[in-house]
Amino acid sequence: MSVSLRKLAAILRPAGLRADALLTHLQRLLSSSAGAESLVTTLAFTFLFVHTRLQRILERQYERLALALATKASQSLLPGETVVATIEPPHTRLSEACASVKAASELFQDVWVFMRLWGLVGVYSLAQENYLKPPRDAILKTLTWGQVGAATVLLFMENCAYLASKGILRGERWEHRAVKWNVISARFWLTHTVLDGLRLLRVRQLRYNEDLGAQEEKEKETSGGGITARKGTVTVQSEALKKQWQRDFYAVAGWAPLTLHWSFADESQSPVSQTWLGLCGMVPGIVGLMNAWNETS
Repeated sequence: MSVSLRKLAAILRPAGLRADALLTHLQRLLSSSAGAESLVTTLAFTFLFVHTRLQRILERQYERLALALATKASQSLLPGETVVATIEPPHTRLSEACASVKAASELFQDVWVFMRLWGLVGVYSLAQENYLKPPRDAILKTLTWGQVGAATVLLFMENCAYLASKGILRGERWEHRAVKWNVISARFWLTHTVLDGLRLLRVRQLRYNEDLGAQEEKEKETSGGGITARKGTVTVQSEALKKQWQRDFYAVAGWAPLTLHWSFADESQSPVSQTWLGLCGMVPGIVGLMNAWNETS
């Protein structure tokens, strides 16, 4: 019996160590602002996507129920007789689940916007870095300063609109501004996203020699540390840098439909459906989680 227990303990011990390492890593991830924000972003848009799918299934159930009731009622009517009835949607497990998922999505979206209240601090850090260590390429430098300007306006207007919606900034002037500023901030966010995409394309055009670690040697050929460089030419430092560029580009591609959708004063006119809104929003959230996971490993 004791031998069997020792064998069982020997089997379970590695699993326990792996679980402990995973939970410790998760704690480090959630302790970082980037990790926490990425997790909230992922959950907000995942719940939004799930809600749209559940809502569609629920609508089909209601349609079948209404059709069945209409068919049954028509069989008992006399010729030329009509009946108009209002049917209250029945409460089912699916309808309750749909309402719960919607509430979770709205909660995480609210937390997500709240966490962006101190985003201007990050913009200041980006501006400081671009000033002290500007990119060698003039186009990249211009694009980065354009992003700083767009991010400053969008976060200022978004934060003011959010505080007004919570009743912190009060008065009729702020009530009128809140809706308008939300739309304008989204348009600046769309501008920021386009500039970020152009920046990444420029980095790729320069063969990743900017912002991703590879440095140009102008006088002699060197080899070492995974970098091989010659005068006038630069190679990618590693496959990890190329994968990082790809993840960043996927994140930008995911944000683009969302910022386009929110740029419409009347969101019903947007070509982006709620389903695509949730699906695209999951992409930058997952990319951010992957980056934060690697940084806290």
